[in-house]
Amino acid sequence: MKVKLNLSNSETEIEIARHGADIAVKIGDKRISGRILQQEGPSLLLALAQPDGSERLLRVAGVAQGDKRQLWVDGRTFDYQRLIDRPAGSGAADTSSLSASIPSVVTQILVEPGDEVAAGDKLILLESMKMIMPIQAPYDGRVTAVQCQSGEAVQPGVPLIEIQPL
Repeated sequence: MKVKLNLSNSETEIEIARHGADIAVKIGDKRISGRILQQEGPSLLLALAQPDGSERLLRVAGVAQGDKRQLWVDGRTFDYQRLIDRPAGSGAADTSSLSASIPSVVTQILVEPGDEVAAGDKLILLESMKMIMPIQAPYDGRVTAVQCQSGEAVQPGVPLIEIQPL
């Protein structure tokens, strides 16, 4: 996932990759690796690898509204916007898949193929650890596919719904 982060009135592009509990962050030429020690809803406890071989613990939490996000990192607040990856020269025919971020159960599907949605609209409701989490439209678009069913257990990264930008 790529995001733009406003740091000290300067826009910075950051790339984040997660594979299970392992996480890798790229900020310009700098690379940071770590692992997720604990996750409760939108809150994470991370162990980041340090150059001397030790680990630094970091508490992170965030909220999302469409493609706008707010992140809290050890008491500091950052506003950022998620970037939609599109190949160069691509147009509105591109589609993006949305998936769960943690193992969940689909409790309700709120849209069907052909529906037009606005950024921030709730598309699917998931339940995990007795919490209901919505999958929201990251931008205005049209639902092109729903690849899950109510009651289905889903894993992180598995496409649940596809949206074509308008």
